[in-house]
Amino acid sequence: MLFGGETAQSYYEEGLTAAIKGDMDQAIRYFQRANELDAGLHQAQYQIGRCLLRQGKAQAALPLLEAATRNLQGLIPPRLDLGFAFLHLRHTEAARGVFSEILRENPEEPRAILGLAYCAFSKGHWETTINLVQHTIELGRVQFDTHFLLARAADKANMPDVSTIHYQKAEELMNQSIEATPEQPAGYYLRGRVYFGLGQRKAALEDVEMALKYVLPNRRYYAYNEIFSREEISSLKESILAGPPPESKTPDSTNGPSSRNQPNSNNHNPTEREGR
Repeated sequence: MLFGGETAQSYYEEGLTAAIKGDMDQAIRYFQRANELDAGLHQAQYQIGRCLLRQGKAQAALPLLEAATRNLQGLIPPRLDLGFAFLHLRHTEAARGVFSEILRENPEEPRAILGLAYCAFSKGHWETTINLVQHTIELGRVQFDTHFLLARAADKANMPDVSTIHYQKAEELMNQSIEATPEQPAGYYLRGRVYFGLGQRKAALEDVEMALKYVLPNRRYYAYNEIFSREEISSLKESILAGPPPESKTPDSTNGPSSRNQPNSNNHNPTEREGR
């Protein structure tokens, strides 16, 4: 028996608690039970979709998020999650439509602006991406995803100084995340991509190995608007191993200590960037 009794609201609150703890499977069970007890509790349906998205199951989340946007009209979070679900399914135009509609109502909604930035990035519009992400930062969204996206777009736009600055800021933020949750593969995988973008291959490979150590088989992960599994981590490892050695002698290109403890180092090779 739950503390609040056998009620939809009690199960809903237990679901929120489980989701905060990161137990998405348990959270979904609680939300499903809440929905069974009260089909009019549309927030429960939305939270199921949100949990599925956080598990990297965008296709399964999509119909639930679409229903949530209809049943919870006026609320921005379900529409934002719907936009990002479309993005992960590569339905870029649908995602753009969702984010644009939100911005017509609230021109300074940072996650919607960031969503448009991801749409621009997927289309290869690097300068547009940079401008949009910079605007989200100006609005106060200073998180790993903003700096990581800006760094990659600047990299593609041949702006190595800008790229380096934001890769380093992304690294600093991910260091904090890994310190707080050292057994989660997402932090190592994403920081490995940051190091790879900086041309620090040894540090990147170390993080990829840590990610492979903690990643669970047959499971997809969702973190900072990135969906990945063991397959993506292994693919990153192959890319790191396949690349030519850095031309400049950074600590990463020697047998010396890893550069992971040197977040402000500027001596990487700007030509050895992620995705180049």
